[in-house]
Amino acid sequence: MNDLYLNLAQSQMGKSLFEALNLPKPPELFRSPEASLQAPQGRVLVAGVKNGFALKGLIDVLDCESVSLCTPKPQQAYRQLFASNSLGGPDRKIKQITFNENSNHRFKSFVFDATGLSQPEDLLALYGFFHRTIKSIKKNGHVLVLGRQCMSGDGVNEATLSGALEGFVKSLAKEIGKKGASCNLLRVEKGAERQLQSAVYYFLTDKSAFVTGQSLQLVKGRAISRKIDWSQPLKGKYALVTGAAQGIGAETSRVLARDGACVICLDIPSNEAKLKKFADTIGGHALAIDLGADDAPDTLVTALASQLGLIDIVVHNAGITRDKTLANMPEHFWNQVIDINLSKIMAINERLFEKRLLSDRARIVCISSISGIAGNFGQTNYATSKAGIATYVEKIATLLSDGKTINAIAPGFIETEMTSRIPAVTRQVGRRTNSFSQGGEPLDVAEAVSLFCHPASQALNGNVLRVCGQSILGR
Repeated sequence: MNDLYLNLAQSQMGKSLFEALNLPKPPELFRSPEASLQAPQGRVLVAGVKNGFALKGLIDVLDCESVSLCTPKPQQAYRQLFASNSLGGPDRKIKQITFNENSNHRFKSFVFDATGLSQPEDLLALYGFFHRTIKSIKKNGHVLVLGRQCMSGDGVNEATLSGALEGFVKSLAKEIGKKGASCNLLRVEKGAERQLQSAVYYFLTDKSAFVTGQSLQLVKGRAISRKIDWSQPLKGKYALVTGAAQGIGAETSRVLARDGACVICLDIPSNEAKLKKFADTIGGHALAIDLGADDAPDTLVTALASQLGLIDIVVHNAGITRDKTLANMPEHFWNQVIDINLSKIMAINERLFEKRLLSDRARIVCISSISGIAGNFGQTNYATSKAGIATYVEKIATLLSDGKTINAIAPGFIETEMTSRIPAVTRQVGRRTNSFSQGGEPLDVAEAVSLFCHPASQALNGNVLRVCGQSILGR
C-alpha cells in the first residue's frame, strides 16, 4: 500500500508530529491473511434486552476456550430492561463486572442482543449498556449488535425499532473508529438464531477489519453441516473466480485456496501467462476466456462441464470501467460496461442453473460497488451496472432452492493497481472519507467473500455487504 500519509502517521516520528499539529491519525488495522476464520479471542462483554431470542444462541457460539465471557452488573435504573444476569446454565462461567468511575476494565469485544426490543422506550437499554462500558473497548476492538430482522408482516413498532438500531450502530461506529474499532449490526430472522456462528466470528475478529457501520441479515435456511473443519472449511470444494489475474480477484483466489478450495482462476487471454503463473502458486487452474465475447457464457459453461462437472463457489469479480460524463460518453463505453459488469454475470448464472452445474449449497458472490449505492461523477454506466447487480442479488436470493445462496460485496476505496491510477487529490479524498481515514486492502474484500462461502454461512443470503470503512458515500 503506497499511502505516505498513513505510513507517516503510524511511524514513531510521525505520531509525535501528527499530535503536535493536531492532524487526524489513521489507526493501524490488524489483519490475518494466513489464517482461516476462527473463534474470537479475549474478553467479550455480553448482554441483552428482555425477551430477546438470540442471546442463548450467542452464548453458545462464544462459549469456547479462546473467549472469556463477562456481563456488566446493570444499574438499578435500567435493571428491568435487561435479560437475566445468569445468561445461561450453571456450567457457564460468565463473570459479572461492576462498572464505576474508578473502573479500569478493557474488553476486546462487545455483543448486545437487541432482538427483544418491542417499543421505543426499550431503546434506553442501548444507553444503559454502552454509556458506562464503551470507553473500555480496546484498540481494534469490535462491537456487534443483534437486532430482529424486519419481515413484511411486521407492524410499525418492529420496523421503527429496526431502523433505530441501524442509526445507533452507524453513529457508534464513527465514535470508535479512531481506535480502529468497528461496530456492526446483525439482523436475525426468528428461527435463524442457531446459525450465528460464522457471522459472529467474522464481526468479532480482524477478518472484518475494514467493515464498520454495516449490517448483515441472517435468514432461516437449511441446517449447516455438523462437521466443519474450521482450519480448512472449503476443502474439497471447487471455486471459480473471474478477473483473477490481479487485485481483488487474485487475493480472493488466494484466500479461497487458503481455506482449502481448488480455485479456477479466470481472466482475459492477454493475461494468460500471468494467470497461469499465479494459479500455479495457489494450486489452482487457469482459464483464459474473454467475457466480452458474445459466446463467453456458453464457452465458460462448456469448459466447466467438461473439466469439473459441478462447481461449489462462483465469485463474479471481473469488471471494467469506462469513465466519462454522460454528455461525453460514447455509446460503446456504455455498452461495454453494462455487458461485462451486469449482463454477462446474469447470463453466466442462468447457464449454470440451466445446466445444473452448481452443487447443492453452492455459493455465488457478486462484486458490486459503493458507486452503485451512492452514484459517482463520471460513472453513470458503472454505477448503473453495480446497482443492478446489488438488486439482482437481493431478488435471486428469494428464488434459490437446494440450499444455494447468493450475496454481494460493495467495496469502497480499495488499494489496488486500478485505484493507484486515480488522480492524487481524488485518491486522497477516497482514502480519508471513511471512519478509519484510510483505504482498504484487497484482503478485506477477499475475507468477506470467504465468509459468504463458508459452510457455516448457510443463513447468509441476499446480503449486500459494504467493505468500505464506513465511507461517507451512500447510505
